[in-house]
Amino acid sequence: MRCNRRLEFVLILVLFLCAFLPRVVYPVSRPSQWYVRSVQFIYDVTHGAWEKTIYSEHPGVTTMWLAGIALRLASVIPAQGPDGVYVDPNSLTALESAIGVFPLALVIAGLIVLMYWLLVRLFDRAVAFSGALLVALDPFFIANSQVLHVDGLLAAFMSTSALALLVYLKEKRWRWVILSGILGGLALLTKSPALFLLPYAALGLGLCGLADREMGWRRGALAGLAWLALVCLVYVALYPAMWVDPLGTPRIIYGWSALNIELPHLNPLYFLGRVISRDPGPAYYLYTWVHKTTSVVSIFGVMALLVAAVGQGRRWAGYHRTLHDVGDLEDGTPRVTEGMRGWERATVGLLFAFVVFFTLQMALGAKKMPRYLLPAFPLLDVLAGVGLVWWAEQISNLRPQVRNSQFAIRNPQSAISYALVGLGLLVQAALVLPRHPYYDTYFNELAGGARAGTWAISTQWQGEGLDLAARNLSTLPGAGRLTVGSHMPALFHQYFVGQTVRADARADWYVFGVHNVMRDEDRAVWDFYRRRQVWDTVFFDGIPYVWVYRAASGPQHPVAFRFEPGIQLLGYDVAPPPYYAGQTVRLQLYWQASERLAEDYTVFVHVLDRNGQLIAQQDNPPVRGTQPTSTWKPGTAMVDPYDLSIPKGAQPGEYTLAVGLYRWPDLIRLPVRDDRDVPLPDDQGLLATVTLEPEPPAPGAWIARSLAGLVALGAIVGLRRQRG
Repeated sequence: MRCNRRLEFVLILVLFLCAFLPRVVYPVSRPSQWYVRSVQFIYDVTHGAWEKTIYSEHPGVTTMWLAGIALRLASVIPAQGPDGVYVDPNSLTALESAIGVFPLALVIAGLIVLMYWLLVRLFDRAVAFSGALLVALDPFFIANSQVLHVDGLLAAFMSTSALALLVYLKEKRWRWVILSGILGGLALLTKSPALFLLPYAALGLGLCGLADREMGWRRGALAGLAWLALVCLVYVALYPAMWVDPLGTPRIIYGWSALNIELPHLNPLYFLGRVISRDPGPAYYLYTWVHKTTSVVSIFGVMALLVAAVGQGRRWAGYHRTLHDVGDLEDGTPRVTEGMRGWERATVGLLFAFVVFFTLQMALGAKKMPRYLLPAFPLLDVLAGVGLVWWAEQISNLRPQVRNSQFAIRNPQSAISYALVGLGLLVQAALVLPRHPYYDTYFNELAGGARAGTWAISTQWQGEGLDLAARNLSTLPGAGRLTVGSHMPALFHQYFVGQTVRADARADWYVFGVHNVMRDEDRAVWDFYRRRQVWDTVFFDGIPYVWVYRAASGPQHPVAFRFEPGIQLLGYDVAPPPYYAGQTVRLQLYWQASERLAEDYTVFVHVLDRNGQLIAQQDNPPVRGTQPTSTWKPGTAMVDPYDLSIPKGAQPGEYTLAVGLYRWPDLIRLPVRDDRDVPLPDDQGLLATVTLEPEPPAPGAWIARSLAGLVALGAIVGLRRQRG
């Protein structure tokens, strides 16, 4: 007994640290709006301006209480201005942001430990620890809970409330209704989508009331009313605006929320290679699930559903009692009985219902983002824990039973089973923890990894990599006198010693993040610089997330090609490598006319292989047809961009970029000479040589594929044995 208690203490400590440390150690995510709201919230509460504490439709009250108190203890208060007090988001420092994140991370870690205790009562300790640890190490959950925002808390409160409700359905004890109701109220105070808990509670209580004679519909209805009353009580008790306007506050909050059903997000989304300003449709969330779950969770989560669906639940009775049975119930009797088998399947079904129906609820709204699905991720992790333990048991049973002897392991199947569960959890940790602190850069290896994921859905929501770029620029001589243009100046300035402005302002350096670039923000500025040689690039999994450019001062690659009559190519810029088949090589040319041109000419840019064969081209009048040569002013440089799409079937190797001019429609090329006045062959100038590289494999792909093979073996053997 004492040994088991010590072991359980160790398990809980490991679980808490795995949940807390990744979220609180160097939280690089820096949205500023909830920093501003939290500081203002505590100021308004302490000054009696309770009616002013409605800042958003979310409403984010739990976030503002936790972060606001922490920031107040750190002496962060609003500034006094001519129009009253205000909070400047550009004054946010990295330390202040970390202070705001700390209490959120602490609460979320505590709730994950609570999930463990609830799962012990629903399943057993092996499933409870596996499921809770997968929740703690979910990279999508970590990324959205190491930030001063609302989604991490919402996911923790909602999933824990749902689990507490499931424990009540199993044990029929009122304390679980009380716990679920309190957590549901906190979830509703965090963000409006927590309203989903109302129909979900009705579903669980209704099904249990109909199927369980001990429950009955009267007791189920009474439990539902008590649960709802607790939700309302918590909502009123902790929301200051409700203290002065209990009817108007919900009307304002949910009036704003209703607009999300009709109106898409104000900022455009990137989806399947395109920028979308409308509702991307329900497929957007399908791709979110495919790419943002881990390989471990996707494999074992599906396995749990299949096992429950075909009626082949675990044989819980007598299963590894050395760890599972100790102290399960208050009277010390074992929790594991034959009767639990049906309940396990029902619990899996209700967990799956949460995942599916919450996804459908969020798909109804026109306003979509990947993180809006976050509350369903922890319960899918729990399902994966169920599948992992079931698979481990099936694999361990492949070993013939060894009779007890002086030197034999007492239960070799048990040892193998626990070792396999540990292996699955270690694979999850190996895929996730090396990404610290940039957890949102993870994309499921089984779905193509980062390259497929970043093409499918938007990434870099929290500005990952901007801190690294800022620190590199801060090492330059005289960095304190430099000005940097950035898409996220409020975040970038926390790490940069100089001045930070918007990306469309005049600056000495420019820093672009992939999130803003993919959504076409400051398009003209980015379209110019992305064709130039980059000074620094921040990569994750071979995918560029941040580009740093020195302010332009003419072409980066000067040439002196002279075309008749009176046209000179001054130079060119070309986007830096790496290049892969199926990608686009971006180039821009710098033209200048020495005299007025009477005709309009067409520019051609060709990509040639080693044999001089054409594999890609772009032909058009200069500047995408908007600046015909007859309109050029002598002596004025024209910047002319080109996008060359390399075929997907192109072989790795060296390719040459060639440029020239011709008349339309007779296609006669203009003669061209180099800087030594030598005529160039084929009336074309040869520019850069680019190298196509082989497509890199997704990091961790071999681990994920090997695991998938082992899982398939265990599933086949286990299902065959149980059918037999």
